[in-house]
Amino acid sequence: MSVSITAVAATPERIVLPGGVVPLHYALTLTPDASKLAFTGSVQIDLDVKQATRSIQLNAADLTFTKVSLPGISETPSVTFDGEHETATLSFKSPVSAGRHRLDIEYTGKISQHAAGFFALDYDTASGKQRALFTQLENSDARRVLPCWDEPGIKASFTLTAVVPAAEMALSNTPAVKTTPLAGGLARVEFAPTPKMSSYLLFFGLGDFERISKKVDGVDVGVVVKRGDADKAKFVLDAAVQLLPWYEDYFGVKYPLAKLDLVGGPGQSQFFGAMENWGAIFSFERALILDPKISTEEDLRRVYIITAHEMAHQWFGDLVTMEWWDDLWLNEGFASWMEYKATDHFHPEWKPWLDSVSAKENAMRLDARDGSHPIVTPIYDVLQASQAFDSITYSKGQAIVRMLEAYVGEDAFRQGVRAYIKAHAYGNTVTDDLWRELDKASKESITQVAHDFTLQAGIPLVQADCNETGLRLTQARFTADGAGQPAGNWHVPVNIASVDGTPLWHGFVSADKPVDVPLKSGVVPLVNAGQGGYYRVLYDGPSFGRLAARFEDLSPTDQLGLLNDSQALGYAGYESLTDFLQLTRHASANLDPMVTRTLVDQLEELDSLYEGLPGQAAFKAYGRKTLAPVFAKVGWDGKPGEDQNITLLRSDLLGALGKFNDPDVVKEAHARFAKYLKDPASLNADLRQAVLDIVADHADAATWDQLHALAQAATSNLEKRQLYVYLGSAHDPALVQKALALSLTEEVPTTTRPAILAATSNYYPELALDFLSAHEKLFESLIEPASRNRFGPRLAASARDTAIIAKLRTYAERNIPESARSDVTKAEAAITENARIREKRLPQVDAWLKTHAG
Repeated sequence: MSVSITAVAATPERIVLPGGVVPLHYALTLTPDASKLAFTGSVQIDLDVKQATRSIQLNAADLTFTKVSLPGISETPSVTFDGEHETATLSFKSPVSAGRHRLDIEYTGKISQHAAGFFALDYDTASGKQRALFTQLENSDARRVLPCWDEPGIKASFTLTAVVPAAEMALSNTPAVKTTPLAGGLARVEFAPTPKMSSYLLFFGLGDFERISKKVDGVDVGVVVKRGDADKAKFVLDAAVQLLPWYEDYFGVKYPLAKLDLVGGPGQSQFFGAMENWGAIFSFERALILDPKISTEEDLRRVYIITAHEMAHQWFGDLVTMEWWDDLWLNEGFASWMEYKATDHFHPEWKPWLDSVSAKENAMRLDARDGSHPIVTPIYDVLQASQAFDSITYSKGQAIVRMLEAYVGEDAFRQGVRAYIKAHAYGNTVTDDLWRELDKASKESITQVAHDFTLQAGIPLVQADCNETGLRLTQARFTADGAGQPAGNWHVPVNIASVDGTPLWHGFVSADKPVDVPLKSGVVPLVNAGQGGYYRVLYDGPSFGRLAARFEDLSPTDQLGLLNDSQALGYAGYESLTDFLQLTRHASANLDPMVTRTLVDQLEELDSLYEGLPGQAAFKAYGRKTLAPVFAKVGWDGKPGEDQNITLLRSDLLGALGKFNDPDVVKEAHARFAKYLKDPASLNADLRQAVLDIVADHADAATWDQLHALAQAATSNLEKRQLYVYLGSAHDPALVQKALALSLTEEVPTTTRPAILAATSNYYPELALDFLSAHEKLFESLIEPASRNRFGPRLAASARDTAIIAKLRTYAERNIPESARSDVTKAEAAITENARIREKRLPQVDAWLKTHAG
């Protein structure tokens, strides 16, 4: 399949601004009033009017214009606002001539308390409540901060001035170059001009902050956090200092700004965790700071990998930006791949590529169902654009980049990326621009393979059947229900090796060109060796049996591949789910900890699918039997010098054994919790989280009250958020009702209130959706616009009964515009799959357990 991506992007239905007038530079002044959650603004926009016009249209949302003029033109234009499309149209009786003009607008706006546009985050300190201000403008919220051309393909430079309390720190993309004291304890802070960039990358922050920094090759690298947290930010500063020169070398382009700040804010969003604003990366604290009392090994790794992701964007996304949201994956898929590549370079002991296999698996689960979409997919309007921030864009995107890098080779791939960055610096691109440079750099054309995997949804299924001479490979399409329709055709790069890793064959398999691979007698072939390919592998029965028997001889990566494929194939009905269950019997402390973690997750997922069914008790017993011997070797307490991956495995094992109602684990968790209440130092951070996970899940009324008291007393905003979310994680439905009631109160930090509701959906998705429906207006005020269309569907998506679908559709009809219901479709597909597995596959598990559980 070969389709021009440019043609796909040029959909005539796209809702965009007219192209006759474009901005060149914005001179913006903001004066926030944090106490009143309001601001005043003025902007002078240098325009290029391409041809004479009587109207100028730009984006504006939740803004009130108080004065509009074009200096040099005596006429005051009339202003018409379109709330649906978030535009303002300035109409003139006489045409504005072609050429350069300046548009002046004075206006007022709102500061929200959810993380979109210009927003406030409140937090507790020893001296009382504090409020910090930030901006979050992706994908289309710059229009809530200033009137502008709020589309990624319309780049301009910005000069920001802010009038702020003199005692607070003001931040933007560039350094402050002048601060002038004003009356009333205020100051005017002027920032250096930005490079030419998309509007969604603009940033402003204000608060009682402190900054730590280091110079790296002339760049001022800093971390900005609320006062008192500087010590908790040293790890991320060191990570940024380490990553910056590595990225400069990889991309072949020096970081182009004078400074790079990583800015932390308390609270959370239902939509994002961090944002790549050029020169001023914003992250919620959970993705930035590490508190030794509560931050785990997994938290530390997450902070590093998120930093690697957002810093990669400084080139791939900020310096070179997609033309429109159709090609969002150019930003997110590439940065998701680079986060693993950079982390593997500096921390190979973390085995990040094994984590990437799990990320790919999440994308494949979505890609096999209804509601998936091509990586490059037409976006009609900005409501649809927010829907594109999903695992197809991020995780399938990174998996395809990794597959293509393996196809052309690391050196050629980097050469092509460097050429792409240099050719399009400060500009915009479509995906074919990248393929064009990679084609030039590599010996083999990449475009055909790339088009196959980016311009159609779905997953290839490579069927491997042994015969007398070797292996026959054919290709179909893998789907969650096993139907294989509609059919697809991909040029799939396939690698085959023997169990010991010896390469046997590589080449292409497509639906119209089956391949026969000759093999020597006795060789056990492994298809997709190294798991670099984005496809499922379906072996004939004898071939799978031979591989399963050699499971412990496979590399950890290929063990993951066999586990993931056998589980997915079993769920979909291509083979019996008992094939996967046979592999779970290999659980052992001798496996790589990262493989065992995946196996633990898979057993927990099966348990959740059993929720409420008679066979769940037997499955929990099997889970205990399978994992208890592994945990016996890992133990409750770490040993000096142990592999950090064992630390992660211990937490996972405890969580699973708690879910499986292991009496010894649950009893010990409660005993350690009781000791923790008296002496918080009795638990290190990793064990603290594991214990709280178990205690919250098994909480009775008294325990729930103890957790509630901890949440109320917590002085750390990170800890407070975590503890309140635990209150929604209880299994007891009466306690879930108490948590839901609590989410309505102002006791809970504003941005955490939706998170409590989300936590309750794990066990009670229908109850959570009903609660949201009963309090729609309240939660609409608590959830940022980009998340509102996704929040309800995501509450419902874990349901195991299709009866909830009617409620979800009713909710969507009231609350979600028709063009923004892709998450509704995805949720319905997930619910349908869950129900189908319960009906058709779990009986296989029940039968298998009767003969194998003992």
